[in-house]
Amino acid sequence: MQYSSLPGHQRLKLKLSANVDSGRIPHAQLFCGADGYGPLPLAIAYAQYLFCEQKEKGDSCGKCASCQRVESYNHPDLHFSFPFKTVKNKKETSHTYFKEWQGQLAENQYFDIQDWNDKCDIGNSQPIIPASEAKSISEKLALKSFEGGLKVLIMWRADLLNSQASNKLLKLIEEPPNGTVIILTSTDQDQLLKTIVSRTQLVKVNRIPDEELTEYLVGKEGLDRGRARSVVNLAEGSYLRVKRQLRTSDNELMYFNHFQTWMRLCYQKKVLETFNWSETIAGLGREHQKQFLLFCLHMARQCMLGNYTDMQMVSLQGEERAFLLKFAKFINHNNVLQLTEAFNKAHYHIERNANPKILFTDLSIKVIRLLRK
Repeated sequence: MQYSSLPGHQRLKLKLSANVDSGRIPHAQLFCGADGYGPLPLAIAYAQYLFCEQKEKGDSCGKCASCQRVESYNHPDLHFSFPFKTVKNKKETSHTYFKEWQGQLAENQYFDIQDWNDKCDIGNSQPIIPASEAKSISEKLALKSFEGGLKVLIMWRADLLNSQASNKLLKLIEEPPNGTVIILTSTDQDQLLKTIVSRTQLVKVNRIPDEELTEYLVGKEGLDRGRARSVVNLAEGSYLRVKRQLRTSDNELMYFNHFQTWMRLCYQKKVLETFNWSETIAGLGREHQKQFLLFCLHMARQCMLGNYTDMQMVSLQGEERAFLLKFAKFINHNNVLQLTEAFNKAHYHIERNANPKILFTDLSIKVIRLLRK
């Protein structure tokens, strides 16, 4: 993948290319940012630039044998590591899921854990990067490169390393074998061991500026400017959210339907019905639960915008907007901070494997109380 095929981050792309051109290639880097901002695609484009035999104006050529191997995810010196479902008493590695990984990258390089879970049929399990994977990585990188040049490891979502794997990789990240480049990607550096972060050069992958994202959609994907701006306004700098909007994601509709049902039950104080609703949400799977809570936070923000701007700055349309017209007044300055805190805490605990049925039941009781403020 060439830099030019990715939306936004023009300055960052130039900086990464300049480091390679001047021979200042850090042995370990941490590309940190939300999956929708593109840390993984940027890491792959950076690796392709490292391997490219005919670099052109700060970008890989996309034509040489090395570029073509990277673009098909078959370069012998480019290694990938990623979280996967572990089975008790089985020391599996990411190689078990490598065909699914290649398939995911071929379909779309902008994806998150929810998409990956769906791709691998993981269901409710939380994927991790275990100690067996760390051992496999060390063994791979200890070998000589196949083509006599660099070896590159890209680890997606390094924040899902378990503690044993993290400790096993410390020495490797600090002093990798000669000619080895390690690139970790993460959505949250605080979820990594501080000793790992301190051994890497941090590369902040921030949200894609709206104007750059709009120009990309107009120039590369052929959207008219009005449609592009409408999509970008809802995307919050995430190309992943753009892609989901463009394919009219069923998940967004599902989250809205659950949110609408939940808020009505909570406002009407139908406690027993909210218990049944909590059971339904508990069956969705952990990543869907996390995305649903993010959707709740988005709706809370839209309610406040509706209250203070007479709906003029609300980005919702159709059925969602019609619901918000009636509901926005119930999320106001008296309760919005407490509701936001409750949704954020719930998201935090779901990430840490809290029992979803108990969590959403408790959260429903809080929402019932707060909606009356």
